[in-house]
Amino acid sequence: MTSTAPNPLAAAAAGFDAVWQGALDAIRPGSGVAEQLENMNDEAVLRVLDELGAVQHAVEVLAARVTGAIALRPSPSRRDGTLVRAAGYANPGVMVSERWRVARARGAAIAEVGAAITQPRGLLGELEECPFPAITAALEPAASPESSNTDAVPDDTHPSSDGGTPRAPLSVDGAAVIVRELRNAGRICTRVELQAASGIAIEHAAHAPLQDVTRIAKLVRTRLDQDGREPRDGLLRRAERCTIHELPTGMTLLRAELAPESAAFIRAGLDALIGATTRKPHFIHPDTADPADQPDGSGHPMPDGPTLIPTDRRRAIALTETFRHLAGCSSAATELTPVTVIIRTDHDTLETGFGTATIDGIDEPIGPGALRRLAADANLIPMILNGPSQVLDLGTSTRLFSRGQKLALAERDGGCAWTGCTHPPSFTEAHHITWWSQGGPTNLNNGILLCPFHHHRIHDDHWTITIQNGIPWFIPPSHIDRHQTPIRGGRLHLAA
Repeated sequence: MTSTAPNPLAAAAAGFDAVWQGALDAIRPGSGVAEQLENMNDEAVLRVLDELGAVQHAVEVLAARVTGAIALRPSPSRRDGTLVRAAGYANPGVMVSERWRVARARGAAIAEVGAAITQPRGLLGELEECPFPAITAALEPAASPESSNTDAVPDDTHPSSDGGTPRAPLSVDGAAVIVRELRNAGRICTRVELQAASGIAIEHAAHAPLQDVTRIAKLVRTRLDQDGREPRDGLLRRAERCTIHELPTGMTLLRAELAPESAAFIRAGLDALIGATTRKPHFIHPDTADPADQPDGSGHPMPDGPTLIPTDRRRAIALTETFRHLAGCSSAATELTPVTVIIRTDHDTLETGFGTATIDGIDEPIGPGALRRLAADANLIPMILNGPSQVLDLGTSTRLFSRGQKLALAERDGGCAWTGCTHPPSFTEAHHITWWSQGGPTNLNNGILLCPFHHHRIHDDHWTITIQNGIPWFIPPSHIDRHQTPIRGGRLHLAA
């Protein structure tokens, strides 16, 4: 009898069914899905969501494999190229989008990963190696160690090593980002270099939110660019565009596509203008609120009473105030805030003029030329890595973190250190992990950047924070996760 490998989707579905059954209330399980969910406790319903994510991942990986296989099939008539075109689709991504009724970007991501992990056939019909074998392996979930201590905080940068917390599988969206960026460098790199680069990107993408995977993929792609960053910087500057047109609703749409060094001024300026009001939220009283200021636009206060102006509306207000000042309008509500642009580079780049730098809040790296131009124009804070720095540990005699400490925390955490939070450093405050009133020192290992929302979550829900090897880890309370498995936070850094 021929043995076949187990279907990963069937295994994921079986795992989900087991978790669902285990999450049901033993006394009142409920007769329907809605009632069963209502009767589950908090920890159980979160486990159900996690297991559902595993099923979704298995579906998308299998979809990528199926799409990759279809893309290689010839047309039945042997005259229309591939089966995809014979079926009436321009490309595999459009095929997935149309047949699944999802966005084109979603279909394109699945198709791109499918092409990267599918073995093509040679002229004689022999199977060849798939373009990105490391991506293929990373998409598969790792087996959990039989005896892992999930209550302990990993002391390694990569929790999967040495029998620790198993590495989470790479998501299809994350794989698509890595493949897309590496293909951009593929014209000037050997196959061996591409495979090594994909391994580096995957290693840093474990347990990471998608925006961090995107940033790491861009950094890896930049390192593969043997011509340096200068030609790409020039291409991006020449591609800059800004369009303005009025929508049928009466609103005006302003759209700008900017190179990293241009976007640095815009982002830093807007963040500086609204950062103070975000850290000290402007509350709207329910009796006097303008309906347009309500997050839901209804004019009704949220259940808890006062509400916050959304961040995107704050940006619109800040942008308007900036141009009011430029026009010399005396009724402008605020003075322009000095803009600080933080750029990170290493010591060798400063000395040799070769290499790259990154701008705070911008994923795309820049070259030495753009770095010099920014240094001439901006209030530039050079974050020089592997070089001398000021004293950053102040002990317990000082309560407030210094500006130098906050910049160092911004380099480590990248903004709000909570996993997946996108608030930049200007939207955060330095928080003592062990309270200063309880003897906690004003040192980097006792400091962390948190936005107001996640700062309240730490205190109100009793999360624990610890710093291991410069990496913040968030430990959930037992009512959220009985195992209290640590969750990595902060900014991912690309190893040299």
